[in-house]
Amino acid sequence: MGISELARALDVSKGTLRDVLLTLAHFGFVVRDPDTRFRLGPELRALANASAPDLRSLAQPYLVSLMESFGETAILGVVVDGKLEIAARAEPATDLHMTAPLGRRLPLDKGAHGKVLAGRAEVGYDDQELFAGVRAVAAPIVDAKDHRVAVVMVVGFKERVDLRTLRRIGERCVSAARAVSQRIGAEAA
Repeated sequence: MGISELARALDVSKGTLRDVLLTLAHFGFVVRDPDTRFRLGPELRALANASAPDLRSLAQPYLVSLMESFGETAILGVVVDGKLEIAARAEPATDLHMTAPLGRRLPLDKGAHGKVLAGRAEVGYDDQELFAGVRAVAAPIVDAKDHRVAVVMVVGFKERVDLRTLRRIGERCVSAARAVSQRIGAEAA
């Protein structure tokens, strides 16, 4: 819902509601889409699925390891409503790095993640296909039914990530994705 719609439904002022929603967005409980509508964020969905293993907490150590090893942003992307949603991330402390806002959604049919989620590859590479000046690599996380439900991905500026390094990062993404997959019930490869 948009702010006006929601304010009317709740019988509160738009200004107050806007402040509350922006605070909730800061903590990942809601996400504001480009069309200014709000939807549940990754934190609330995690609470709703508390009985299932929390994929974000399982993946976080691997994301941190990838980020520390290569100095680039590591991402956990989860398939939600026909899009890839950024559910967790590890960003380097450098002044200049790729940012990955939690809750941001990417199309499923493009980029490194699109290649692995479509089943076309065990590791997907993106050399400026989705975003100019950006290189990315992704590997799929599979569940106990062998469905590709998420990806481990690393993104960086093409000036810092040459194609040889991208391949090395890809190998590590595959290892991380397999480890997370096994932790959520997938069979060992």
